Amino acid sequence: MALDKTVTNFEENEEMSMADLMKEFDSAGNISVGKEMEVTIIAENEDGFMVDLGMKSEGMIPKKEFDEGKIPKELKAGATVKVKVVNMHGQPILSYREMVEKEQWDRIEKIFKEGKSVKGTISKTVKGGFIVDLGVNAFLHISQVDTAFVKDGEKYVGKSYDFAITEFDRRDKQVVVSRRKLLEDEKASKRASALESIAEGQIVDGTVSKITDFGAFINLGGIDGLLHIGEMAWYKVKKVEDLLHQGQMVRVQVSKVDKTNGKISLSMKNLTPHPWDSAVERFPVGLIMKGKVTSVMDYGAFVELEQGIEGLLHASEYSWNDSEAEFRKNVKKGNEIEVKIIAVDKENKKISLSVKKNQVNPWDEAVRHYAPGTVVKGIVRSLMPFGAFVKLPEGIEGLVHISDFSWTERVKHPEDMLKKGQEIEVVVLEVNPQNEKISLSIKHTKGDPYKKYKTGAIVNGKVVRVAEFGAFVELEPGIEALIKNSESSSVKADRNQSILKEGEEVEAKIIKVDVRDRKIEASIKKLEFDREKELVKKYANQDDKPTLGEILTDEGEGQE
Repeated sequence: MALDKTVTNFEENEEMSMADLMKEFDSAGNISVGKEMEVTIIAENEDGFMVDLGMKSEGMIPKKEFDEGKIPKELKAGATVKVKVVNMHGQPILSYREMVEKEQWDRIEKIFKEGKSVKGTISKTVKGGFIVDLGVNAFLHISQVDTAFVKDGEKYVGKSYDFAITEFDRRDKQVVVSRRKLLEDEKASKRASALESIAEGQIVDGTVSKITDFGAFINLGGIDGLLHIGEMAWYKVKKVEDLLHQGQMVRVQVSKVDKTNGKISLSMKNLTPHPWDSAVERFPVGLIMKGKVTSVMDYGAFVELEQGIEGLLHASEYSWNDSEAEFRKNVKKGNEIEVKIIAVDKENKKISLSVKKNQVNPWDEAVRHYAPGTVVKGIVRSLMPFGAFVKLPEGIEGLVHISDFSWTERVKHPEDMLKKGQEIEVVVLEVNPQNEKISLSIKHTKGDPYKKYKTGAIVNGKVVRVAEFGAFVELEPGIEALIKNSESSSVKADRNQSILKEGEEVEAKIIKVDVRDRKIEASIKKLEFDREKELVKKYANQDDKPTLGEILTDEGEGQE
């Protein structure tokens, strides 16, 4: 039937040449399964699209090779399209979809080999990721859809992006793509470009991209820089969120660029004047002002005078009386207190503060109340290796040095003589209001026992120890006199050996007193010599003068 139709047509078209007939016959006669060819759509019916194969032969592109409602718009009467012969049983069946897929695979393969990116649309979610329509279906792992962790993948469905082809297997028809790789490559490229153009000292604008406990990352347009919490302000910032929030625009200065490691350090505070630059002018010595206690230590408290400026209130500067105890009792973190500037050290950024100097200074009256020589009672407040601090009635404290505990005893430890809280009587030795010091003495409440011993006085004592050069005689507790060997007797004796024995009671004459060095020397020999002179003088005044031998004999008998 088809042949008759062809002949009839030929008869009706006598103008067709023999060459055209042969060409049309060859074209139709060479149709076979797998052949790719270009055809023209001549009509559309319910089953598909009829195409002209030449030699008055027709083929069909079935609609069933397309998903319902997804027939390509380009398939219509009069359109010329490429197809592939898929079946020759009866009417030739042609596939437009296979040719389109082949062209797409050719295109994707070329893109893959050239290392280029491809445009695609995420069509649906599947286990572990997405299906992406590139013209062919490709798999996109959920970790590769973005640079951040993705929990909900549905928000990406229907959106079109550029993708990198990471795996390609045409035989198994497998394609794997990544959007993340392109984003990271783009970020790396921008980062490298930004890192190359940025320089230390530059002032730039950026956006807060991330906040951490230690600072904030600022996006500078292709690269992030770190703004450390310590570089946000001249004062101490407790929380980054107190100053910044994500997405906020900020102006910063580039303080350091590490191109090797790709790190940039930023600063906000360097864009504002350092508060210490004018601290001397704004906080002159003598200024009284209020401040807030920011921290309390054992030794004192730091007081904020303004943001970025703190001063130290030492515990000893809180009160004239019981300063440290009052400090611990009253000074708390967060308290507002009135202080006086007493020192400013701009170089070391230190300000010294005082509370007690806002009050009446008891040291101004100390000279009048505690003149040297004044005897006063006080309470032992503390004991130190070098002495004892004694609180006086005016509330100020004086020091009894360990050397002023006793005239005669050598005190090694203050605890051996005093107890904390004990009331004692002391004598004021010196008052120094400038340095806020009072020197006190316990031993001066009594006279210096060494001063009562005068040269020429006759003393009695017991020999307490014997040395090679003489013997030491205790005149009273703590006071000893030295009797040298040469002074131990009027009888000629060995100067290198003492004739006195330990425990022996002796009587001697003081021949030297050194109060400063606490030394007394005595002589038995001089005492005996003086007594001999007295006897001679006594008998020299009588008419019947005895001989010296008789005097000595009588004296000796009298002593017996």
